[in-house]
Amino acid sequence: MNTTNSDKPTSSTPPSGGRGVGTFKTLVIREIQSAILDFRFWVVLVLCICIIPLSFYVSVKNYSQCLSDYQQEVQVYREKTPINGGTSAEGVYPPSPLSIFSQGLGNKMPYKVITSRDGNYQIEYAKPNNKKDLLGEIDFAFIVSFILSILAIVFTFSSISGDKESGVLRLVLSNPVFRRQFLMAKLVGNYVVFLVPFLISLFIALIIVYVSGIVPVFSRELFVPILIMLGISLLFILVMFNLGLWISALTRNSILSVNVLLLIWIILGLVVPKISPIIGAAIYPVESTGVFESNKALLRHNILQEQYKEEEDLYEKLRNQYRPGSWGIQSDWDDINLVYDVQVLPIREKYEQLLASEMAKIANDYQIRCDRQNNIVRNIARLSPINLVNSLLSEFSGTGYSEANHFMQQAKQYQTDMTNNFYSKFHHKTYRAKDNTMSVGVPPFDTHPTEVPVFENHRSVSIGQIFQQNWVDIALLGFYCLLFFVCGFVSFLRFDVR
Repeated sequence: MNTTNSDKPTSSTPPSGGRGVGTFKTLVIREIQSAILDFRFWVVLVLCICIIPLSFYVSVKNYSQCLSDYQQEVQVYREKTPINGGTSAEGVYPPSPLSIFSQGLGNKMPYKVITSRDGNYQIEYAKPNNKKDLLGEIDFAFIVSFILSILAIVFTFSSISGDKESGVLRLVLSNPVFRRQFLMAKLVGNYVVFLVPFLISLFIALIIVYVSGIVPVFSRELFVPILIMLGISLLFILVMFNLGLWISALTRNSILSVNVLLLIWIILGLVVPKISPIIGAAIYPVESTGVFESNKALLRHNILQEQYKEEEDLYEKLRNQYRPGSWGIQSDWDDINLVYDVQVLPIREKYEQLLASEMAKIANDYQIRCDRQNNIVRNIARLSPINLVNSLLSEFSGTGYSEANHFMQQAKQYQTDMTNNFYSKFHHKTYRAKDNTMSVGVPPFDTHPTEVPVFENHRSVSIGQIFQQNWVDIALLGFYCLLFFVCGFVSFLRFDVR
């Protein structure tokens, strides 16, 4: 009977290289057989086969509806929007086909950009579905990060402590078997058995998606990120297996092991992701988007009011000079209007530059402060591998923060393009006096656009950019996997089998 802390077999003759490989193979086969005969394997098999294909079927239906709504909105926008100086060009964000894997930000994802003649574009977000909000929605990311992580704990909580209670551990280690062989056999055997129902269910789900003809999951553009998400999911499951083996080797019995693992899962899966925004807001408070937009609108209003005041004073001055005693604005007052057109240009240029400068300043300041708060929140949330895999799956699904920030940049560029190529084609003159305002369209009218502009140049974030922006999270997931394995290995070396 081996009661020492070393990794040496109890036999006086240590196993040679060939015998060591054979012993390890025998241990792995034993673990696979035991796992397959265990009731927990069949629970995992039934759950995976039922939940994973069903979730993808529902997600494809939801994506099909979102795609139909998007196409219909673009078509109505093309057909019903008039082409004139008062048109507000809109750009609608197309749904990501990989959203069937992860809903990601969901209703927090930007949905539409509405441009304007004065350069003040607005961002609209997807309208929430009350039914989904109340009942929730199960997607692949939820299944991997929550359901499979719990099942991995159920699969491993008694791996070491349970074998000790049954006497199997003492019996096995009484033979010429290294402890590292026994631990690796536990990990490999159970991990392989666990992956079988997961991979079979995922393959069935992908076939269902492919047959639907809505999302070409086996195309070159989509298959690469799908493989990456599969690799991330497999790494995360391995992380949870290593965590289960570590706690099982750290505790005295299975009851204590499962209780500790469930407590850790609650902290990592529920507490850390939920409390990190609260801590981030407490450490570095930033006003809400609504407050920021109100402050931005107020600043814009004040600047424009100053501009309008100078324009009104200029027109009043010219009217008193050329037409004393008159009031209002007349389109046939060429003697006033022609001089006003020339003298008002410096005023408008001054305030146009001032407005652009102040708007950029307040927007950049707010973005910097939001980024600082988000970095604090993200660093705290990185303590949880469950949060890491959830975030990574949303990023590679095109529904994460990288895609949202990318759309914001494209929305800004879209406003610039519309200003240069659409709004600038509609020439008009505005005359302001204290008692009224008059806007007059002027030639050339033959340069006006003949089609309403559509936001058609949207491009999702590339795989390379996603890796560049999220390599820390991927590295951390690998680090957690290695950390939990090392901790489990050290704990098992010190484990008393008596």
